[in-house]
Amino acid sequence: MKKCVFCKIPKEEIILETKHCYVVPDKYPAAKWHLLVVTKKHYSNIAEIPDAELFDAIKTIKEVEKKMVEKMGAKGVDLLQHYRPFLKEGKLVKKHVHFHLMPRSFNDRIYMEKG
Repeated sequence: MKKCVFCKIPKEEIILETKHCYVVPDKYPAAKWHLLVVTKKHYSNIAEIPDAELFDAIKTIKEVEKKMVEKMGAKGVDLLQHYRPFLKEGKLVKKHVHFHLMPRSFNDRIYMEKG
């Protein structure tokens, strides 16, 4: 297995840290302030995460989403988590549970088709 980029996140990239997760900027953002909530321990899917650690991640997602709306002026926030059985093996690049939080605004064109 390749070295997991989420297992060794540099401290200077961490925006927020809790007991069981980190919040970091996405290296390939789909929107301004596209953030990731990443579990500190390596898990391949949500079913592997102990309840206390998953609850910590969900509380962190809630906190970040609230800040995106109240402090950054987002009109909404998309939450994504790619789960391996529904993606082709070659398409799942990061096999470490993480959640994408993308602040949205009207007409932001995040999901516009290319072409």
